[in-house]
Amino acid sequence: MEIEADYIGLLLIASAGYDPRVAPKVYEKLGKITGDSLVQNYLSTHPSGKKRAELLAQAQVMEEAVTIYKNVRAGRGVEGFL
Repeated sequence: MEIEADYIGLLLIASAGYDPRVAPKVYEKLGKITGDSLVQNYLSTHPSGKKRAELLAQAQVMEEAVTIYKNVRAGRGVEGFL
């Protein structure tokens, strides 16, 4: 469920006019701060920062978010979302 929440959050920040390409970098930094490890990832209810960054940076996910972001920035709104 956390991965789905991250995906929805990425689309929401894009629809608010914020650049979604920054999100994976934020999770990478968060992972460095909290000290990602396989054991921690297994025992945690949340994926590691590194794993979250990888999932959000996937081409299909990021392309969707960037398309929304560009439409909002161009004043076209968020077509077909929410």
